[in-house]
Amino acid sequence: MRTFKSGVESLTNLGTTRNLKRTLLGAGLLLLIAGAGAKGFAQAGVAQNSTPFGVSNPKNKKWPVDEAIRIYFSACDRVARTIRPVDPPRLRPRFVLVLGALNNETVRDGRVSEVRLKNWDPAAFAQAVVILAAREILSPDDMVHITHDALTYARASASVSDLRQEP
Repeated sequence: MRTFKSGVESLTNLGTTRNLKRTLLGAGLLLLIAGAGAKGFAQAGVAQNSTPFGVSNPKNKKWPVDEAIRIYFSACDRVARTIRPVDPPRLRPRFVLVLGALNNETVRDGRVSEVRLKNWDPAAFAQAVVILAAREILSPDDMVHITHDALTYARASASVSDLRQEP
């Protein structure tokens, strides 16, 4: 003998089940994206030992290449999904990262863009990538929120070499 739940109870359980499925699907997608990290994105067109942007480091400043690549792709993805969540555009701004500069700044002179950093600074780098990817499309408030999200998503991911270093 089957007993049927009340309509309200059934709808509540159905809503909870759907929310749980959406949450698990979202978490799974985030882990898939985060797990791909810089190495996974390398298979999508970026050589494993290169960066999707140029680098000038005459003072040989230390900087984490894997983290920079993760931030780059994360910032581009967040800008694209903010612009068009359903079918995001593929954003890949071209620029040169200049380490050892006098000031942290983003400079565009005609067709050449530079991200100038005194020392490696993940927040300043993420902000610069967001600016270059969306300078003419987003408001300044949108850029602040996307920069924060990009850093959060990048910090939630780890490269294979990071995982191998843990005891």
